[in-house]
Amino acid sequence: MKRVKSKYSLILACVMAACTVLFWVVYCFRGQELRFLLSGFVTFAWGVVSVYDAFHKKPIEERVAEHADERDVYLAMKASRTAMGVFNKCLFIASALCFWMYSVYRLEFLLPVAVTLAGAVLFLFLLLLCVNLYYEKRG
Repeated sequence: MKRVKSKYSLILACVMAACTVLFWVVYCFRGQELRFLLSGFVTFAWGVVSVYDAFHKKPIEERVAEHADERDVYLAMKASRTAMGVFNKCLFIASALCFWMYSVYRLEFLLPVAVTLAGAVLFLFLLLLCVNLYYEKRG
């Protein structure tokens, strides 16, 4: 029996297996709609790939650490931090623009779009805050 090399991939495979079963049960008992069948096949394929990754691939941190020096790691961290900041600003601007367009033109479809974008901005902020606190404590 092979050892698990990536526990996150194994957890993801278990979640995908549960989703596959759920989609196929819903497909059987809710009028056999094609969308549930296709969703089940997609999650099944994702689960199979995740099982393969769990037993054959090391976590990405270990694979990168084998080939990268300190400068590469620093550049990757700086690039990802910059990309996260740009993405956060784009989401915020799009959310504010949708709220403004909703208030001026009274287009009903813009309110859910604006609220969803604002929720994504809030989630991204809270996620970044939690990750920063985690790494401050654990180094």
